[in-house]
Amino acid sequence: MSYHVFYNSNREVVWSTNADVNDEIKSAEAAKGFSYLQTNLTDIPQNTEHYINIAKDTVVAKTNFSPTFSTLTPEVDATVNVTGVPAGTEVFLDGVSKGNMSNTTLIFTATEPGTYTITLKKLEYLDYSTAIKTKRQTE
Repeated sequence: MSYHVFYNSNREVVWSTNADVNDEIKSAEAAKGFSYLQTNLTDIPQNTEHYINIAKDTVVAKTNFSPTFSTLTPEVDATVNVTGVPAGTEVFLDGVSKGNMSNTTLIFTATEPGTYTITLKKLEYLDYSTAIKTKRQTE
């Protein structure tokens, strides 16, 4: 089926439809800074599940992250190693961005007891989140 896809400068799908899209709609979306692509796909592209390829000529399904954690229950002041994360991945701790990874290993130290949410985001991947729960020193 033919889909009309509008996307932003980061190649993220903003919205898509299989209904008719005229030049007036294309112009209005271009004024918002969105680019246009018409492509044939089996399912409607969703912004959480798809992105525009580097050539900007088709829509691609995002893939899953597959990180490996040394532990999800570290002792307080212990180091947690996370491997298998692509370079360029943005890392969030409890919803706050901690920056983009420059290599494929993330290392952090759990300095206080509690539960923390680690979220990984990258254009070509489905967002990934997991909880890290530190053990209390008295346990």
